[in-house]
Amino acid sequence: MGAFIPRYMDALPQILWWELDELVILFLSFFLGLITRQLTTLLIVGVISTFILAKLKNGKSDGFIFHLAYWYGVPSFAIKGVPSGAIRELVE
Repeated sequence: MGAFIPRYMDALPQILWWELDELVILFLSFFLGLITRQLTTLLIVGVISTFILAKLKNGKSDGFIFHLAYWYGVPSFAIKGVPSGAIRELVE
């Protein structure tokens, strides 16, 4: 009798071949399509966006999306004592 030990402890949960963060984009586009009555169009946009995100993450480290968001200056990643990611040169 053996216990199941996951191969990678820090891996995101997967449903079929998509990871959880990719499925969030797909479900968000699905629900926006239902609300706006543009289901077909937004579902196609969601599948394409999910495919692009999967290709963007392929071969990169685990926190790549957060690093990319910080680099382009997404304001929700503002940390006290850390300069904005949009600042390219620091002069003391």
